[in-house]
Amino acid sequence: MTHYNTLIKNGLIVDGTGGPGFRGEVAINGDTIAAMGTTVPGTADRVIDARGAMVCPGLIDPHVHEETVVLYDGDFELFLREGVTTTINGNCGHSVTPGDSRGVFEYYYKNGLITAEALEKFTREQPVWTDFTGYVDLVRKIGININMGFLLGHGTIRWAAMGGSEERPPTPTEEEEILGAIDEGMRQGAMGISTGLSYIPSRYADTDEIVKCAQVVAHYDGVYATHARYYIGIVESTQEAIEIGERSGCRVQVSHLKPTSPESYDLILEARKRGVEVLVDTIPRSTGHCVRKDRLLQFIMAISSELFDQGVEGVKAALQTPEGRALVLKDAYIFGNAMDQTFVYHTGDPATDGQSIAAIAAARGVAEPKEILLDLLATGDETTVFWLGGPSRQDFPFAPHAESIMANPLVCVGSDVIFGEPWDPGSWYELQRPGAFPIFMRMYREQGVRVEEIVRRNTSMVATQFRIFDRGLLRPGMKADIAVIDLDAYSYPTPAEVDPRNPQRMADGVDYVLVNGQVTLDAGVVRSVRAGNVVLNNRQ
Repeated sequence: MTHYNTLIKNGLIVDGTGGPGFRGEVAINGDTIAAMGTTVPGTADRVIDARGAMVCPGLIDPHVHEETVVLYDGDFELFLREGVTTTINGNCGHSVTPGDSRGVFEYYYKNGLITAEALEKFTREQPVWTDFTGYVDLVRKIGININMGFLLGHGTIRWAAMGGSEERPPTPTEEEEILGAIDEGMRQGAMGISTGLSYIPSRYADTDEIVKCAQVVAHYDGVYATHARYYIGIVESTQEAIEIGERSGCRVQVSHLKPTSPESYDLILEARKRGVEVLVDTIPRSTGHCVRKDRLLQFIMAISSELFDQGVEGVKAALQTPEGRALVLKDAYIFGNAMDQTFVYHTGDPATDGQSIAAIAAARGVAEPKEILLDLLATGDETTVFWLGGPSRQDFPFAPHAESIMANPLVCVGSDVIFGEPWDPGSWYELQRPGAFPIFMRMYREQGVRVEEIVRRNTSMVATQFRIFDRGLLRPGMKADIAVIDLDAYSYPTPAEVDPRNPQRMADGVDYVLVNGQVTLDAGVVRSVRAGNVVLNNRQ
Protein backbone atom coordinates (compact mmCIF):
# COMPACT_ATOMS: atom_id res chain seq x y z
CA MET A 1 0.00 0.00 0.00
CA THR A 2 1.31 3.45 -0.95
CA HIS A 3 2.44 5.60 1.96
CA TYR A 4 2.43 9.40 1.88
CA ASN A 5 3.79 12.14 4.09
CA THR A 6 0.48 14.02 4.17
CA LEU A 7 -3.06 13.26 3.03
CA ILE A 8 -5.76 15.94 2.84
CA LYS A 9 -9.25 14.40 2.93
CA ASN A 10 -12.90 15.40 2.66
CA GLY A 11 -12.35 18.81 1.07
CA LEU A 12 -13.83 20.56 -1.95
CA ILE A 13 -10.93 20.29 -4.40
CA VAL A 14 -10.62 23.46 -6.52
CA ASP A 15 -7.59 22.75 -8.66
CA GLY A 16 -6.82 26.21 -10.10
CA THR A 17 -7.83 25.49 -13.70
CA GLY A 18 -11.23 27.14 -13.33
CA GLY A 19 -12.97 23.80 -13.83
CA PRO A 20 -15.65 22.52 -11.47
CA GLY A 21 -14.54 21.54 -7.99
CA PHE A 22 -15.10 18.07 -6.58
CA ARG A 23 -15.04 16.31 -3.23
CA GLY A 24 -11.78 14.49 -2.98
CA GLU A 25 -8.32 13.92 -1.56
CA VAL A 26 -4.79 15.18 -2.16
CA ALA A 27 -1.67 13.24 -1.19
CA ILE A 28 1.78 14.78 -0.75
CA ASN A 29 5.26 13.28 -0.63
CA GLY A 30 8.19 15.56 0.03
CA ASP A 31 7.57 18.91 -1.65
CA THR A 32 5.34 17.50 -4.38
CA ILE A 33 1.74 16.51 -4.94
CA ALA A 34 1.90 12.74 -5.36
CA ALA A 35 -1.72 11.83 -6.09
CA MET A 36 -5.24 13.23 -6.05
CA GLY A 37 -8.74 12.03 -6.81
CA THR A 38 -12.09 11.37 -5.23
CA THR A 39 -10.20 8.90 -3.04
CA VAL A 40 -6.48 8.25 -2.72
CA PRO A 41 -5.80 4.75 -1.39
CA GLY A 42 -2.93 4.47 1.03
CA THR A 43 -1.66 5.57 4.42
CA ALA A 44 -0.04 8.78 5.58
CA ASP A 45 2.06 10.16 8.40
CA ARG A 46 -0.35 13.07 8.73
CA VAL A 47 -4.01 13.23 7.75
CA ILE A 48 -5.69 16.65 7.50
CA ASP A 49 -9.48 16.59 7.61
CA ALA A 50 -10.68 19.42 5.32
CA ARG A 51 -14.36 18.66 5.81
CA GLY A 52 -16.43 21.78 5.09
CA ALA A 53 -13.49 23.60 3.53
CA MET A 54 -12.04 24.29 0.09
CA VAL A 55 -8.66 22.83 -0.83
CA CYS A 56 -6.93 24.91 -3.50
CA PRO A 57 -3.48 25.83 -4.76
CA GLY A 58 -1.68 28.36 -2.60
CA LEU A 59 -2.63 31.84 -3.78
CA ILE A 60 -0.04 33.97 -5.56
CA ASP A 61 0.29 37.68 -4.86
CA PRO A 62 1.96 39.45 -7.81
CA HIS A 63 2.44 42.81 -6.11
CA VAL A 64 4.01 43.19 -2.67
CA HIS A 65 6.99 45.00 -1.15
CA GLU A 66 8.62 42.58 1.28
CA GLU A 67 12.21 42.65 0.05
CA THR A 68 13.52 44.44 3.15
CA VAL A 69 10.98 42.93 5.56
CA VAL A 70 12.38 39.47 4.83
CA LEU A 71 15.73 40.50 6.28
CA TYR A 72 14.15 40.45 9.75
CA ASP A 73 10.95 38.42 9.52
CA GLY A 74 10.68 35.26 7.46
CA ASP A 75 7.44 33.98 8.99
CA PHE A 76 5.08 36.04 6.78
CA GLU A 77 2.07 35.25 8.93
CA LEU A 78 -0.01 37.92 7.21
CA PHE A 79 0.19 36.08 3.87
CA LEU A 80 -0.28 32.59 5.30
CA ARG A 81 -3.52 33.67 6.97
CA GLU A 82 -4.88 34.61 3.55
CA GLY A 83 -3.76 31.32 1.96
CA VAL A 84 -0.92 32.99 0.03
CA THR A 85 2.13 30.82 -0.59
CA THR A 86 4.04 32.86 -3.21
CA THR A 87 4.68 36.59 -3.56
CA ILE A 88 6.32 38.71 -6.25
CA ASN A 89 8.42 41.49 -4.73
CA GLY A 90 10.46 44.41 -6.03
CA ASN A 91 7.49 46.30 -7.44
CA CYS A 92 7.00 49.99 -8.26
CA GLY A 93 10.57 50.47 -9.48
CA HIS A 94 12.29 49.55 -6.21
CA SER A 95 15.09 47.02 -6.52
CA VAL A 96 17.51 45.02 -4.37
CA THR A 97 20.22 45.61 -6.98
CA PRO A 98 22.40 46.85 -8.63
CA GLY A 99 25.73 47.16 -6.88
CA ASP A 100 26.48 47.35 -3.20
CA SER A 101 23.47 46.82 -0.93
CA ARG A 102 24.42 49.87 1.12
CA GLY A 103 23.60 51.99 -1.92
CA VAL A 104 20.28 50.17 -2.24
CA PHE A 105 19.43 51.01 1.37
CA GLU A 106 20.29 54.65 0.73
CA TYR A 107 17.91 54.68 -2.26
CA TYR A 108 15.14 53.14 -0.15
CA TYR A 109 15.59 55.79 2.51
CA LYS A 110 15.69 58.68 0.03
CA ASN A 111 12.47 57.42 -1.52
CA GLY A 112 10.63 57.21 1.79
CA LEU A 113 10.53 53.41 1.88
CA ILE A 114 12.52 52.85 5.06
CA THR A 115 13.21 55.12 8.01
CA ALA A 116 16.53 56.66 9.01
CA GLU A 117 16.60 54.16 11.88
CA ALA A 118 16.15 51.27 9.44
CA LEU A 119 18.83 52.66 7.12
CA GLU A 120 21.33 52.68 9.98
CA LYS A 121 20.20 49.26 11.25
CA PHE A 122 20.29 47.57 7.83
CA THR A 123 23.69 49.06 7.00
CA ARG A 124 25.13 48.02 10.36
CA GLU A 125 23.62 44.54 10.70
CA GLN A 126 23.04 43.06 7.25
CA PRO A 127 25.70 41.28 5.22
CA VAL A 128 26.66 43.18 2.09
CA TRP A 129 25.47 41.79 -1.23
CA THR A 130 26.67 43.08 -4.58
CA ASP A 131 24.36 41.39 -7.08
CA PHE A 132 21.03 39.62 -7.39
CA THR A 133 22.55 36.21 -6.63
CA GLY A 134 24.06 37.56 -3.42
CA TYR A 135 20.65 38.80 -2.27
CA VAL A 136 18.95 35.50 -3.14
CA ASP A 137 21.61 33.58 -1.22
CA LEU A 138 20.99 35.78 1.82
CA VAL A 139 17.20 35.24 1.69
CA ARG A 140 17.69 31.49 1.44
CA LYS A 141 20.08 31.57 4.39
CA ILE A 142 17.56 33.54 6.49
CA GLY A 143 14.80 31.07 5.61
CA ILE A 144 11.25 31.95 4.60
CA ASN A 145 7.80 30.50 5.24
CA ILE A 146 6.54 31.36 1.74
CA ASN A 147 8.00 31.38 -1.76
CA MET A 148 9.28 34.71 -3.04
CA GLY A 149 10.10 35.95 -6.53
CA PHE A 150 11.79 39.29 -7.16
CA LEU A 151 11.61 41.89 -9.89
CA LEU A 152 14.37 44.32 -10.71
CA GLY A 153 13.39 47.93 -10.10
CA HIS A 154 13.98 50.54 -12.79
CA GLY A 155 14.05 53.36 -10.23
CA THR A 156 16.92 51.92 -8.20
CA ILE A 157 18.84 50.92 -11.32
CA ARG A 158 18.46 54.36 -12.91
CA TRP A 159 19.43 56.00 -9.62
CA ALA A 160 22.62 53.95 -9.38
CA ALA A 161 23.63 54.44 -13.02
CA MET A 162 22.94 58.19 -13.12
CA GLY A 163 24.28 59.09 -9.70
CA GLY A 164 20.93 60.00 -8.15
CA SER A 165 17.64 61.50 -9.24
CA GLU A 166 18.30 63.18 -12.57
CA GLU A 167 15.48 64.81 -14.52
CA ARG A 168 16.99 64.10 -17.93
CA PRO A 169 17.57 61.19 -20.31
CA PRO A 170 20.55 58.96 -19.53
CA THR A 171 23.73 59.51 -21.51
CA PRO A 172 24.81 56.67 -23.82
CA THR A 173 27.22 55.46 -21.13
CA GLU A 174 24.52 55.60 -18.44
CA GLU A 175 22.05 53.82 -20.70
CA GLU A 176 24.55 51.06 -21.27
CA GLU A 177 24.97 50.71 -17.51
CA ILE A 178 21.20 50.60 -16.95
CA LEU A 179 20.65 47.94 -19.60
CA GLY A 180 23.69 45.99 -18.40
CA ALA A 181 22.36 45.90 -14.83
CA ILE A 182 19.01 44.60 -16.10
CA ASP A 183 20.72 41.94 -18.18
CA GLU A 184 22.83 40.82 -15.22
CA GLY A 185 19.82 40.60 -12.90
CA MET A 186 17.77 38.67 -15.44
CA ARG A 187 20.61 36.22 -16.04
CA GLN A 188 20.76 35.63 -12.30
CA GLY A 189 17.06 34.83 -12.01
CA ALA A 190 15.01 38.00 -11.58
CA MET A 191 11.39 37.61 -12.72
CA GLY A 192 11.38 40.85 -14.73
CA ILE A 193 11.48 44.57 -14.13
CA SER A 194 9.14 47.02 -12.45
CA THR A 195 8.63 50.74 -12.83
CA GLY A 196 7.16 53.38 -10.57
CA LEU A 197 6.38 55.98 -13.21
CA SER A 198 4.66 58.25 -10.71
CA TYR A 199 7.76 58.28 -8.51
CA ILE A 200 11.18 59.86 -8.62
CA PRO A 201 13.36 58.89 -10.50
CA SER A 202 11.39 56.56 -12.82
CA ARG A 203 8.95 59.33 -13.69
CA TYR A 204 11.83 61.16 -15.42
CA ALA A 205 12.09 58.30 -17.96
CA ASP A 206 10.15 58.62 -21.21
CA THR A 207 8.41 55.75 -22.97
CA ASP A 208 11.37 55.02 -25.24
CA GLU A 209 13.69 54.57 -22.28
CA ILE A 210 11.32 52.07 -20.67
CA VAL A 211 10.86 50.17 -23.95
CA LYS A 212 14.62 49.60 -24.17
CA CYS A 213 14.63 48.23 -20.63
CA ALA A 214 11.66 45.96 -21.35
CA GLN A 215 13.35 44.60 -24.48
CA VAL A 216 16.16 43.22 -22.31
CA VAL A 217 13.59 41.62 -20.03
CA ALA A 218 11.72 40.14 -23.02
CA HIS A 219 14.92 38.37 -24.09
CA TYR A 220 14.70 36.38 -20.86
CA ASP A 221 10.92 35.84 -21.10
CA GLY A 222 10.37 38.10 -18.09
CA VAL A 223 7.57 40.45 -17.03
CA TYR A 224 7.28 44.23 -17.19
CA ALA A 225 5.25 45.28 -14.11
CA THR A 226 4.27 48.91 -13.81
CA HIS A 227 2.95 51.38 -11.34
CA ALA A 228 1.80 53.45 -14.27
CA ARG A 229 2.25 57.16 -14.93
CA TYR A 230 -1.07 58.05 -13.32
CA TYR A 231 -0.48 61.79 -13.25
CA ILE A 232 -1.06 61.91 -17.02
CA GLY A 233 -4.44 60.19 -16.55
CA ILE A 234 -5.34 56.59 -15.77
CA VAL A 235 -6.47 55.77 -19.31
CA GLU A 236 -3.40 57.43 -20.84
CA SER A 237 -1.02 55.68 -18.46
CA THR A 238 -2.65 52.33 -19.18
CA GLN A 239 -2.24 52.97 -22.89
CA GLU A 240 1.45 53.65 -22.31
CA ALA A 241 1.87 50.37 -20.42
CA ILE A 242 0.26 48.45 -23.28
CA GLU A 243 2.41 50.31 -25.82
CA ILE A 244 5.56 49.32 -23.92
CA GLY A 245 4.47 45.70 -24.07
CA GLU A 246 3.67 45.85 -27.79
CA ARG A 247 6.90 47.59 -28.75
CA SER A 248 9.19 45.50 -26.53
CA GLY A 249 7.53 42.11 -26.85
CA CYS A 250 7.45 41.86 -23.06
CA ARG A 251 4.56 40.57 -20.98
CA VAL A 252 2.86 43.36 -19.01
CA GLN A 253 1.49 43.42 -15.48
CA VAL A 254 -0.49 46.60 -14.86
CA SER A 255 -0.18 47.09 -11.13
CA HIS A 256 -2.91 48.16 -8.68
CA LEU A 257 -5.09 49.66 -11.39
CA LYS A 258 -7.83 51.81 -9.92
CA PRO A 259 -11.33 50.44 -10.58
CA THR A 260 -12.52 54.03 -10.87
CA SER A 261 -11.35 53.78 -14.50
CA PRO A 262 -13.29 50.89 -16.09
CA GLU A 263 -12.20 52.16 -19.51
CA SER A 264 -8.65 51.14 -18.59
CA TYR A 265 -9.78 47.58 -17.89
CA ASP A 266 -11.49 47.53 -21.27
CA LEU A 267 -8.23 48.64 -22.93
CA ILE A 268 -6.39 45.75 -21.28
CA LEU A 269 -8.94 43.20 -22.47
CA GLU A 270 -8.81 44.63 -26.00
CA ALA A 271 -5.00 44.45 -25.98
CA ARG A 272 -5.15 40.83 -24.91
CA LYS A 273 -7.49 40.02 -27.76
CA ARG A 274 -4.94 41.35 -30.23
CA GLY A 275 -2.15 39.29 -28.72
CA VAL A 276 -0.54 41.40 -26.00
CA GLU A 277 0.16 39.27 -22.93
CA VAL A 278 -1.18 41.62 -20.27
CA LEU A 279 -2.80 41.13 -16.88
CA VAL A 280 -4.01 43.58 -14.27
CA ASP A 281 -3.98 43.40 -10.50
CA THR A 282 -6.04 45.57 -8.22
CA ILE A 283 -6.37 46.23 -4.48
CA PRO A 284 -9.95 45.34 -3.55
CA ARG A 285 -11.72 47.82 -1.29
CA SER A 286 -8.50 49.67 -0.62
CA THR A 287 -8.59 52.57 1.76
CA GLY A 288 -5.81 55.07 2.19
CA HIS A 289 -2.59 54.72 4.10
CA CYS A 290 -2.16 55.12 7.85
CA VAL A 291 1.11 56.98 8.22
CA ARG A 292 2.78 58.26 11.35
CA LYS A 293 3.95 61.86 11.22
CA ASP A 294 7.67 61.09 10.86
CA ARG A 295 7.01 58.72 7.94
CA LEU A 296 4.61 61.16 6.29
CA LEU A 297 7.22 63.93 6.38
CA GLN A 298 9.71 61.52 4.85
CA PHE A 299 7.26 60.53 2.10
CA ILE A 300 6.52 64.17 1.29
CA MET A 301 10.26 64.61 0.81
CA ALA A 302 10.43 61.59 -1.48
CA ILE A 303 7.71 62.76 -3.90
CA SER A 304 8.45 66.50 -3.96
CA SER A 305 10.61 67.69 -6.84
CA GLU A 306 11.44 70.94 -5.01
CA LEU A 307 12.10 69.47 -1.56
CA PHE A 308 13.59 66.11 -2.52
CA ASP A 309 17.22 67.15 -2.10
CA GLN A 310 16.56 69.07 1.12
CA GLY A 311 15.67 66.02 3.19
CA VAL A 312 13.13 65.72 5.98
CA GLU A 313 14.56 68.78 7.72
CA GLY A 314 13.85 70.76 4.57
CA VAL A 315 10.23 69.64 4.63
CA LYS A 316 9.92 70.64 8.28
CA ALA A 317 11.38 74.07 7.49
CA ALA A 318 9.04 74.50 4.52
CA LEU A 319 6.01 73.90 6.75
CA GLN A 320 6.88 77.03 8.74
CA THR A 321 6.23 79.53 5.90
CA PRO A 322 3.39 80.14 3.42
CA GLU A 323 5.83 79.83 0.50
CA GLY A 324 7.17 76.56 1.83
CA ARG A 325 3.70 75.17 2.40
CA ALA A 326 2.90 75.89 -1.23
CA LEU A 327 5.90 73.73 -2.21
CA VAL A 328 4.71 70.93 0.09
CA LEU A 329 1.28 70.98 -1.53
CA LYS A 330 2.57 71.25 -5.10
CA ASP A 331 3.75 67.66 -5.68
CA ALA A 332 2.36 65.89 -2.64
CA TYR A 333 -0.57 64.19 -4.34
CA ILE A 334 -1.49 62.63 -1.00
CA PHE A 335 -3.09 65.96 -0.15
CA GLY A 336 -5.59 65.32 -2.91
CA ASN A 337 -7.52 63.13 -0.45
CA ALA A 338 -10.76 64.69 0.71
CA MET A 339 -10.24 66.25 4.11
CA ASP A 340 -13.47 64.70 5.38
CA GLN A 341 -11.82 61.35 4.62
CA THR A 342 -8.50 62.18 6.27
CA PHE A 343 -8.49 61.28 9.98
CA VAL A 344 -5.96 61.67 12.77
CA TYR A 345 -5.18 59.41 15.71
CA HIS A 346 -2.77 59.53 18.65
CA THR A 347 -2.85 63.33 18.58
CA GLY A 348 -2.63 63.68 22.36
CA ASP A 349 -5.73 65.92 22.24
CA PRO A 350 -9.17 64.39 23.00
CA ALA A 351 -10.81 67.12 20.91
CA THR A 352 -9.00 66.01 17.75
CA ASP A 353 -8.20 62.33 18.25
CA GLY A 354 -10.17 60.18 15.81
CA GLN A 355 -11.60 63.22 14.03
CA SER A 356 -11.42 64.10 10.35
CA ILE A 357 -9.36 67.10 9.28
CA ALA A 358 -12.56 68.71 7.94
CA ALA A 359 -14.30 68.29 11.30
CA ILE A 360 -11.36 69.80 13.18
CA ALA A 361 -11.28 72.74 10.77
CA ALA A 362 -15.00 73.33 11.20
CA ALA A 363 -14.70 73.22 14.98
CA ARG A 364 -11.90 75.79 14.86
CA GLY A 365 -13.54 78.00 12.26
CA VAL A 366 -10.74 77.44 9.73
CA ALA A 367 -11.94 77.92 6.15
CA GLU A 368 -9.26 75.78 4.46
CA PRO A 369 -9.02 72.34 6.13
CA LYS A 370 -5.64 71.56 4.56
CA GLU A 371 -4.16 74.26 6.78
CA ILE A 372 -5.10 72.11 9.76
CA LEU A 373 -3.30 69.15 8.19
CA LEU A 374 -0.20 71.27 7.59
CA ASP A 375 -0.38 72.63 11.15
CA LEU A 376 -0.45 69.11 12.57
CA LEU A 377 2.56 68.19 10.47
CA ALA A 378 4.40 71.33 11.53
CA THR A 379 3.71 71.32 15.26
CA GLY A 380 1.57 68.30 16.18
CA ASP A 381 2.44 65.34 18.36
CA GLU A 382 5.25 63.22 16.86
CA THR A 383 3.20 60.03 17.24
CA THR A 384 0.17 61.34 15.36
CA VAL A 385 -1.09 58.89 12.72
CA PHE A 386 -2.81 60.25 9.62
CA TRP A 387 -5.38 58.01 7.89
CA LEU A 388 -5.20 59.36 4.36
CA GLY A 389 -8.28 58.16 2.53
CA GLY A 390 -10.56 57.21 5.36
CA PRO A 391 -13.18 54.48 5.58
CA SER A 392 -15.63 55.25 2.77
CA ARG A 393 -13.67 54.48 -0.39
CA GLN A 394 -15.20 51.77 -2.55
CA ASP A 395 -12.83 50.42 -5.17
CA PHE A 396 -15.29 48.12 -6.91
CA PRO A 397 -18.21 50.10 -8.35
CA PHE A 398 -19.60 47.01 -10.09
CA ALA A 399 -22.69 48.66 -11.49
CA PRO A 400 -22.56 49.72 -14.27
CA HIS A 401 -18.99 48.46 -14.73
CA ALA A 402 -19.40 44.75 -14.03
CA GLU A 403 -18.29 43.66 -17.49
CA SER A 404 -15.15 45.81 -17.38
CA ILE A 405 -13.96 44.66 -13.98
CA MET A 406 -15.84 41.77 -12.38
CA ALA A 407 -16.31 39.75 -15.58
CA ASN A 408 -12.88 40.64 -16.96
CA PRO A 409 -10.95 37.34 -16.87
CA LEU A 410 -7.59 39.15 -16.64
CA VAL A 411 -8.11 40.72 -13.19
CA CYS A 412 -6.36 39.32 -10.13
CA VAL A 413 -5.53 40.53 -6.64
CA GLY A 414 -2.32 42.47 -6.01
CA SER A 415 -2.41 43.34 -2.32
CA ASP A 416 0.39 45.94 -2.52
CA VAL A 417 1.33 45.20 1.08
CA ILE A 418 3.73 48.01 1.77
CA PHE A 419 7.20 48.43 3.17
CA GLY A 420 7.43 48.52 6.92
CA GLU A 421 9.86 47.63 9.64
CA PRO A 422 8.79 44.47 11.51
CA TRP A 423 9.88 46.09 14.78
CA ASP A 424 7.75 49.21 14.12
CA PRO A 425 4.43 48.15 12.54
CA GLY A 426 2.64 51.35 13.52
CA SER A 427 4.71 53.70 11.39
CA TRP A 428 3.08 52.94 8.03
CA TYR A 429 0.27 50.52 7.25
CA GLU A 430 -2.88 50.10 5.21
CA LEU A 431 -6.05 48.82 6.77
CA GLN A 432 -7.51 46.61 4.01
CA ARG A 433 -4.51 45.18 2.19
CA PRO A 434 -3.80 42.44 4.74
CA GLY A 435 -7.23 41.06 3.78
CA ALA A 436 -7.07 41.62 0.04
CA PHE A 437 -7.70 38.00 -0.96
CA PRO A 438 -10.71 37.24 1.28
CA ILE A 439 -12.16 40.65 0.38
CA PHE A 440 -11.82 39.83 -3.34
CA MET A 441 -13.28 36.36 -2.81
CA ARG A 442 -16.30 37.66 -0.93
CA MET A 443 -16.96 40.56 -3.34
CA TYR A 444 -16.85 38.35 -6.40
CA ARG A 445 -18.90 35.53 -4.88
CA GLU A 446 -21.58 38.06 -3.95
CA GLN A 447 -21.65 39.15 -7.58
CA GLY A 448 -22.19 35.57 -8.77
CA VAL A 449 -18.67 34.71 -9.92
CA ARG A 450 -17.85 31.04 -9.38
CA VAL A 451 -15.33 30.17 -6.66
CA GLU A 452 -13.38 28.14 -9.20
CA GLU A 453 -12.94 31.19 -11.44
CA ILE A 454 -11.85 33.37 -8.53
CA VAL A 455 -9.24 30.79 -7.56
CA ARG A 456 -8.00 30.47 -11.17
CA ARG A 457 -7.38 34.21 -11.42
CA ASN A 458 -5.25 34.17 -8.27
CA THR A 459 -3.33 30.95 -8.82
CA SER A 460 -2.68 29.43 -12.25
CA MET A 461 -3.26 32.69 -14.14
CA VAL A 462 -0.63 34.52 -12.10
CA ALA A 463 1.73 31.54 -12.18
CA THR A 464 1.56 31.48 -15.98
CA GLN A 465 2.14 35.24 -16.19
CA PHE A 466 5.35 34.92 -14.19
CA ARG A 467 6.28 31.55 -15.74
CA ILE A 468 6.19 29.71 -12.42
CA PHE A 469 5.30 26.48 -14.13
CA ASP A 470 5.49 24.16 -11.12
CA ARG A 471 2.95 26.04 -8.97
CA GLY A 472 -0.58 27.39 -9.21
CA LEU A 473 -2.37 24.09 -9.85
CA LEU A 474 -3.32 21.03 -7.84
CA ARG A 475 -1.96 18.29 -10.01
CA PRO A 476 0.39 15.34 -9.43
CA GLY A 477 3.96 16.45 -10.01
CA MET A 478 3.33 20.08 -9.04
CA LYS A 479 4.86 21.63 -5.94
CA ALA A 480 2.66 21.10 -2.90
CA ASP A 481 1.65 24.68 -2.17
CA ILE A 482 -1.86 24.18 -0.83
CA ALA A 483 -4.40 26.23 1.15
CA VAL A 484 -7.34 24.82 3.11
CA ILE A 485 -9.93 27.59 3.38
CA ASP A 486 -13.28 27.73 5.16
CA LEU A 487 -15.13 29.86 2.62
CA ASP A 488 -17.86 30.85 5.06
CA ALA A 489 -15.31 32.16 7.56
CA TYR A 490 -12.85 33.56 4.99
CA SER A 491 -13.14 37.25 5.73
CA TYR A 492 -11.64 40.55 6.79
CA PRO A 493 -13.26 43.54 8.56
CA THR A 494 -14.76 46.25 6.37
CA PRO A 495 -13.32 49.78 6.52
CA ALA A 496 -16.14 50.67 8.90
CA GLU A 497 -15.35 47.70 11.14
CA VAL A 498 -11.56 47.76 11.22
CA ASP A 499 -9.71 49.57 14.01
CA PRO A 500 -7.45 52.27 12.52
CA ARG A 501 -5.25 52.01 15.60
CA ASN A 502 -4.46 48.33 14.94
CA PRO A 503 -1.87 47.84 12.19
CA GLN A 504 -1.63 44.08 12.71
CA ARG A 505 -5.15 42.81 11.97
CA MET A 506 -5.05 39.68 9.80
CA ALA A 507 -7.52 37.61 7.80
CA ASP A 508 -9.74 34.85 9.16
CA GLY A 509 -10.85 31.53 7.69
CA VAL A 510 -7.66 29.79 6.58
CA ASP A 511 -7.09 26.61 8.59
CA TYR A 512 -4.07 25.01 6.94
CA VAL A 513 -1.38 26.08 4.49
CA LEU A 514 1.28 23.82 3.04
CA VAL A 515 4.36 25.34 1.45
CA ASN A 516 6.49 22.95 -0.55
CA GLY A 517 4.75 20.10 1.23
CA GLN A 518 5.38 21.35 4.76
CA VAL A 519 2.46 22.29 7.00
CA THR A 520 3.25 25.93 7.71
CA LEU A 521 -0.13 27.10 9.01
CA ASP A 522 -1.36 24.23 11.17
CA ALA A 523 -4.94 24.44 12.45
CA GLY A 524 -4.54 28.20 12.54
CA VAL A 525 -1.11 28.18 14.18
CA VAL A 526 1.91 29.50 12.26
CA ARG A 527 4.92 27.17 12.28
CA SER A 528 8.35 28.59 11.47
CA VAL A 529 9.27 25.64 9.29
CA ARG A 530 10.79 27.98 6.68
CA ALA A 531 9.97 25.63 3.80
CA GLY A 532 9.64 28.46 1.27
CA ASN A 533 12.11 29.13 -1.51
CA VAL A 534 13.11 31.86 -3.93
CA VAL A 535 11.47 31.28 -7.30
CA LEU A 536 13.61 32.31 -10.25
CA ASN A 537 13.01 33.28 -13.84
CA ASN A 538 12.74 30.07 -15.85
CA ARG A 539 15.47 31.18 -18.31
CA GLN A 540 18.15 32.19 -15.84
